[in-house]
Amino acid sequence: METNNRIEKVLAIIPARGGSKGVPRKNIRELCGKPLIAYSIEVALKSKLIDQVVVSTEDEEIAEISKSFGAEVPFLRPKEMAQDRSSIGDAINFTINELRDDGYNPNILVTLYPTHLFRTPKLLDFLVSKGLEGYSPVNTVKLVTHTNLSIFSRNRDEGIVPLLNSKPFNKTVAKKSFFRQYGLFLGTIHGCLDRPYLHVIKDPVSLIDIDSLSDFFLAEEVIKEGLFDFG
Repeated sequence: METNNRIEKVLAIIPARGGSKGVPRKNIRELCGKPLIAYSIEVALKSKLIDQVVVSTEDEEIAEISKSFGAEVPFLRPKEMAQDRSSIGDAINFTINELRDDGYNPNILVTLYPTHLFRTPKLLDFLVSKGLEGYSPVNTVKLVTHTNLSIFSRNRDEGIVPLLNSKPFNKTVAKKSFFRQYGLFLGTIHGCLDRPYLHVIKDPVSLIDIDSLSDFFLAEEVIKEGLFDFG
């Protein structure tokens, strides 16, 4: 497939299992008039650089709802890949391998978690473009700051000690910046993981991750109040 004069094929996979402890059936729970997973499907379909959008699920209801919003669900993944302790990586690998067996070989794989719904097509196209430039992996991250008084670890004697050895400067506590991977976007080029690109997410709304009912209600208020433009 050649899209917008590109030879590269960009595949977006949205992993969505039927079970959930925090919010039952959260991937298809209605959020302001449509199921949660629809937000990720719609933004991926609006992207100018994503060629194919596939939902990876073991659940027939999720599959049917996903199809109704325009995503492809060419097959169901095994139920053993959809347990509480199942690896999402295994589910993604299963999906991509099945697609390759059917003759579809994307150059760039994008993983979009449905619980991270506050994205825009503009953001997706920007991050996909980094993959097209040869960066891999392309990750979204959030800034985390710590001091020697805010994060600890165990030493050999099983005592708890500061993880950082930063010393106060001018009677203030020195801070160090760290970056934690965040599931808004993950892009990889097959066989290339040595040229990373990290995009820092600063908008607090985009950092909302639906893991509990309180997260769900927060997302609902954000949408109702028009605090995020999905583009």
